[in-house]
Amino acid sequence: MCGFFITNNPSINSSHLKLVEDSLAFRGPDFSSGFINTNGWIVYHSRLSIIDLTEDANQPIFDSKGGVLVFNGEILNFKELGIKYFNKDFESDSKLLSALLERKLIDLNEFDGFFSFVYVNHNGKLEYAVRDKFGVKPLFYHKSEEGYLSFSSEPSLLNRLYNCGLNKDAIDEYYSIRYPIFSGSYFNDVFCINPGECYINGEYFNILNYFSGKYVETNINEIELSIKKGIKTRKVSDAPVGLLLSKGIDSNLLNTLSEFNFKYSIGFKGDADLEYLKQQNIKNLKIVECNNQLYKDAFDYLIKLRGEPMSVPNEVLLYLIAKEAASDGVKVLLSGEGADEFFGGYDRIFTWALYAQEFVLEDFIEHYCYELPAENTKLVYKFKSIFEQVSHLTPFEKVRWFFIRYHMPILFRRLDFSLMAAGIEGREPLANIHTFMQAIKVSPSQLMTDGLGKIPLRNIIAKYMGKDFAFSSKVGFPVDLRKVFDYTGNETSYEIWFKENLKGVGI
Repeated sequence: MCGFFITNNPSINSSHLKLVEDSLAFRGPDFSSGFINTNGWIVYHSRLSIIDLTEDANQPIFDSKGGVLVFNGEILNFKELGIKYFNKDFESDSKLLSALLERKLIDLNEFDGFFSFVYVNHNGKLEYAVRDKFGVKPLFYHKSEEGYLSFSSEPSLLNRLYNCGLNKDAIDEYYSIRYPIFSGSYFNDVFCINPGECYINGEYFNILNYFSGKYVETNINEIELSIKKGIKTRKVSDAPVGLLLSKGIDSNLLNTLSEFNFKYSIGFKGDADLEYLKQQNIKNLKIVECNNQLYKDAFDYLIKLRGEPMSVPNEVLLYLIAKEAASDGVKVLLSGEGADEFFGGYDRIFTWALYAQEFVLEDFIEHYCYELPAENTKLVYKFKSIFEQVSHLTPFEKVRWFFIRYHMPILFRRLDFSLMAAGIEGREPLANIHTFMQAIKVSPSQLMTDGLGKIPLRNIIAKYMGKDFAFSSKVGFPVDLRKVFDYTGNETSYEIWFKENLKGVGI
């Protein structure tokens, strides 16, 4: 939906506006506020207008008392909350949020949506700096030695403003797990607000509280209803909405359970996904064939814009297909993220966890990491530390907890940046609280069979597309980086990806 920056650091002044614009304007191409000074804070907001397209909903939003709000994302049940608290039909979720904050009526657990926001009251006191339950929307911060705070939708902006420098531990994490899960960002002294937390008021949602070990018989009808609710809410928009479609069961589940006027898929010529989709004669589907030069040009643009390494090659393809959607006037794209984490869809590691008699950290690391970290490193210690928090869980539920709490936000970050770089908001209908509450009641043995995960979702899609499709194995999204970057040596695509990303950020 947008990008924002807000700070009370007195070292920031009008001379920094261009840097802020260069770092955040891509996230909100419809309106840029410039710098606004209020109660000891400098505020900036760039808007991608999706709900309430009028100028009246531009940000920052000032309430009648002089408090200021910057907000990224959507509160999709804003209409219901407006009636509940004000007996009023709100046209803007941002304005509804501002009204709740001003009157101190806010209950974060009531929000159905994905968001990050910062609110400073009329006295210049920071009251909220919040991120949604599952970490769909990013929120990063920097705290100076003097205690001044800066919040931003992009971490690279904080690095550029305060010359933070690259965090060596974060780079070690990148080599092993493709993202600084534990460091919070790639930069020294730049951290992220955790999912389900407020910087001021602490935790308001913790998925661990729902890992009770009490399961019920799988009811695919209830799961299907929760997914339909997720799709319906994620299609709340005053701008056109489309669907990212592949051969996978997750996106096809969305396509089967709802209607979309715009559908998109991308890949290289000969890719299994593209060849399959071409044969299906799917209504409203636009297929884009990428080539090596198109991919390389997009990679160079994205690495410069982001100012930090990207996680996987598919991020470039997401950007390119989002550009295609934006050219059609689409502003929202739905995708299937969240299904693998909720329903045990990473077959190799979840199969190991299902049959493990005990949780052995070294075995988990071997299954999860792309490159094994050396023994007794900070990364290994961090893994050990977080799993000690969940010692009461079974091996399978330890892994599912990790994927939802730590891995899933990485996927959201990939999708958020890649699509926002093209002026598109990404939404994940399967990663909603209603589906989570259904998934968490499903036992490990009902999630997996014969080395294949997501059994409840497969049984749902089988009703519409047949068992052969529903129980087929995952193909993945291969990109031959040797051809893209013209390598003639023995490097693998994985090695090339790491090398080119780190070279792109000056390492």
